[in-house]
Parts: sequence; structure tokens; C-alpha cells
Amino acid sequence: MTDQNSQFFAILTAVGEAKQANAAALGVPWTFAQMGVGDAKGTDPMPDRLQTKLINERRRAPLNQVKVDPKNASVIIAEQIIPENVGGWWVREIGLYDAAGDLVAIANCAPTFKPLLTQGSGRTQIIRLNLIVSSTSNIELKIDPSVVLATREYVDNWFTNVLPPTRKAGTYTKVEIDVRGIVVAGSNPTTLKDYGITDALPLSGGTLTGAINLTDAKSLYIRTVEGASWAAGVIAGQFGGEKAGVGFLGSYDRVTRVFMALGPTPWVNGNGVRVSADGVEIAGPITGVGSGLTGIMFSSLTGTPNSLAGYGVAFASQSEAETGADTNKPMSALRVFQAIAKKVVQATESALGTAGLATQVQVNAGTDNTTIVTPKKLRWGFQMVIGRTGYIIFPSWLNGWIVQWSAAVSLTGSTINTTRFPIPFPNDAGAVIVGAYNNATTAEYSVRLSDGENGASGGAVTRDSFKTYNTGVTGSAGLSYIAVGS
Repeated sequence: MTDQNSQFFAILTAVGEAKQANAAALGVPWTFAQMGVGDAKGTDPMPDRLQTKLINERRRAPLNQVKVDPKNASVIIAEQIIPENVGGWWVREIGLYDAAGDLVAIANCAPTFKPLLTQGSGRTQIIRLNLIVSSTSNIELKIDPSVVLATREYVDNWFTNVLPPTRKAGTYTKVEIDVRGIVVAGSNPTTLKDYGITDALPLSGGTLTGAINLTDAKSLYIRTVEGASWAAGVIAGQFGGEKAGVGFLGSYDRVTRVFMALGPTPWVNGNGVRVSADGVEIAGPITGVGSGLTGIMFSSLTGTPNSLAGYGVAFASQSEAETGADTNKPMSALRVFQAIAKKVVQATESALGTAGLATQVQVNAGTDNTTIVTPKKLRWGFQMVIGRTGYIIFPSWLNGWIVQWSAAVSLTGSTINTTRFPIPFPNDAGAVIVGAYNNATTAEYSVRLSDGENGASGGAVTRDSFKTYNTGVTGSAGLSYIAVGS
């Protein structure tokens, strides 16, 4: 009687052992084909390796499933499904038959009743046999799909086998499917080419027919080439027929320049602006009020014009200069002279005007009446020494006349005396007037210019001195004189 101490197991029969050994030795396949169930005539059977049939077989049918246990490679799992319209008996013994119809494995099981629908209860019964073998390498796991009844577990396992959990979970924008429409792979391409889009602009370049708008503070980067020099940017026109451009010019051994210019090669010439670390180059005319040039030193600009005309500044005409009404145009030196000459006349005793400064020659001549004499020219040559001995030198415009004098010149009595002037006359002495000078009133003497009779030679008066003869006393006796000359 079956109780909690009963043992249930499955073994190979002697025939099964021999067939497994033969399959392993010869390398021939061995196939399980059918499963039989029986009621063992109401007994509690024990599997016997010498059995060739069940004690009381009630049903034999093809296997619904046969496989290797995924958790133990030495265990064969064989399965049969008994439909709900078969039964009315107990299941106590199980037999496994190979393709030759031989009983190769036998097992007992806990008694289970398989009812019929006519009994008021019906179910699909799953009978499963787990058989331990020494090797599964030569056991052919083969079933007939035409007789298979799928269990829930079978279906779940089938889907697991067909859709194994080997795909990486995630969100994909491009997937790969097999011939049955099952997704087998996925990816997230980053280029239009990987999406199979062939009408996009290729990396090698092309032509755009619309505008490009960069939003959210995005930038457009230009990757330069490895070369001696390069130019890159946005060019108007077409290759070989450039009209203008904005971009960058440089090399890996020079300073990079920013250009915005016109012409077939705007990066190197043509009217426009080119900026580098060395400064700003502007080719062509510059128009505007210049208010944007604040903070720029004019001396830092090169190639600037050297005339007002070069800056486009128009000069006043002669008539405009003489009229003196225009306040927008500057005047050249010629126009200033013409305007002054138009307005100013020669000064006279009765009319205001202009007059030139007289030269020293004109001042000396004293004949010109249209020029003005300056104080310096009036003072020219005027000198004087004031005292008991002195002189006055009149200016050259007064012919440089010189007056010299002295008083109390000491004399030597009864002899010829030479008296020198304070300064020599540049040309000659004109006249000398002498007189006696004596503090002693009782003395009596006379003084006169010497002549030949008194032993003088070469004349009595020269440029630098004169000679006198006195007949009076000596000591405090003397003379005074006034001499004039030029």
C-alpha cells in the first residue's frame, strides 16, 4: 500500500542498458518513441530491469516531448499527455519504448486516477518520466509534431527557446528581424546613411536649396586641413568663380586671420576687412561717421591718406574764401592768402591796413614810407657811457655819429701831451674842441692842439687820440675836450 515511505523511481531495463552501451560504443543514434502507462492491476509495483512490458498497460502513445534536463545534462525528460476523453483507470506504472518497440525504461509513480468526462470530471493529464543515463550524446531527442499536445509549460519553453533572453533590453530606432518577423537585433544609428536615407547631403559636400537655421546658441564648426595654408568659410559664388566670402585664413606656422571681403580670393585680397593678431587690414574705401572707431589710436592705422582731399573733404573755392560765408569747408593756404588779400589794404597815414616790417638797410636808408620800423631796429647801434669821461654812439640809421668827451685830463707843462679817446672812432674824428681846466684859480696857462712847430708829427688829431701843447703850470692843471666823429 502506497504511503509516505513509498519510493518512486525510473531505471533502464536490461534491454535499455544494452542499447545505450551499443549506442555509445558504435556511435549510432538511439531514439525514444513512445510511452506506456498502466494500473499494475491495482498493486504497488517496483521497477524491475528484467521487465519487457508493463504489468497491466492501459495506454501507449507517441511522446509529446523528449529533452535533456537543462539543469542536469545526465537526465532525459520524456513526456506524454493524456487527453480528457481517455481514462477511467489508475496510473501506477510507466514504460518508455524506443523506435524498435522495446521497453527500455520503466518507472513507478504515486497512484493517480485519470477520469473520463462521462464521470463528471475531466482533465488533460501530463505524464513525465525523468530518466538518469550515463550519456545523452547518442540519444536522439526526436518527436512526431503531428501528435504533440502542447502544455502550458511546453508553450512557455518553446517561446523561451525561440525568443531567448539574450537580447539587450532597450529602446531602438532601427531593428533587425528574421524571416518569421521576430526581432533578433536592434541599434540606434547616428547618421542618415545608417538609416538608409540616400538623399541627404553627404559628408563630401553638395548643394543646398534652402536656408540653414542654427537655434539654441548652436555653432557651426569648420575643421581645417593639415597643410601649409588653408582657407575656410562661407563663400558666395561657385568654385572657381568666387565673388565674396566670410571665414578664416591661416596655416600651422603663421597667424590665423579672419576675413570678410570681396573678390575671387577674398581670403587674401579684395576690398574688405582681414583681422589677425598683428592688427586689422582694411582694403578699399571706408564710409561712415566713424563713431564706431572709439578707443582706436589714429597712429595705429596704416595706409591712411596724407591730405584732406584723401579723406574726401572738399576745400572752399576762391569766391567762397573771399566771401567768408561758408562754415562747412576748410580753406587751403592759398585760399586764406587770397581771402586776406581781398579784405586787407596797405596802411597809410589816413587808412587802416597792413604794412611790412622794414629791414635794417631800409631803416638806415630812411627813404621807405610803406614799412614799419621795430623797436629793435630803432635801438640798433645806440650806445652811451655817461660821466666826466663818456661817449654817445648814435644808431646806424642816424649815420652812426659819435660824440666823446672828458674833463680834467692831467697835463705835463711845456711839452706835447697825447690824450686818447674813450673809444676809437670807427672811421675818423671830425673835430676836437679843447679847453683849459684847472682847480687852482691863480694858475695861468694855455692849451692848444699841437702843430708841427711844437714837434708834433703826423697831425694833431687821429682816430683814437689827439695831441696838445700847454704853456702853463703842471700839477692840477689839465684840460677838457669834446670830440665828434663817425
